[in-house]
Amino acid sequence: MSTPVDIVKTFLAMWETPGGIEKSLHDYFTPETVYENVGLSTTTGIDQAKAVFAGFSASLGMATMWVENLHVSVSGDTVLTERIDHVRDQSGKTLMSIRVMGAFDVKDGKIVAWRDYFDTAGLAAGG
Repeated sequence: MSTPVDIVKTFLAMWETPGGIEKSLHDYFTPETVYENVGLSTTTGIDQAKAVFAGFSASLGMATMWVENLHVSVSGDTVLTERIDHVRDQSGKTLMSIRVMGAFDVKDGKIVAWRDYFDTAGLAAGG
């Protein structure tokens, strides 16, 4: 059985391939999963989370994202990540890099809650 850390790392690694973000949400979210970009949006369930990512994709030209995990820690079923999310276009060019702290609550192999706190300087600078 996968550990909470394995689940979160796999979830984030899926973003590197086209369609991977949507597939990761489908595979690892539940209909009740709460996903919060603190200060920006809060969603419940797979479809609302997919809509947020579709909005990011459309507004940023994002096709994939490479997640650089700087630190990963676990306490029980909660996984904490310090990472840099590298937003990439269709050609693989990095459009921007955003520093993020995330908290993922995992239960029965699924992410049931996810909160991201990020440095908006990466968004403002566009890279």
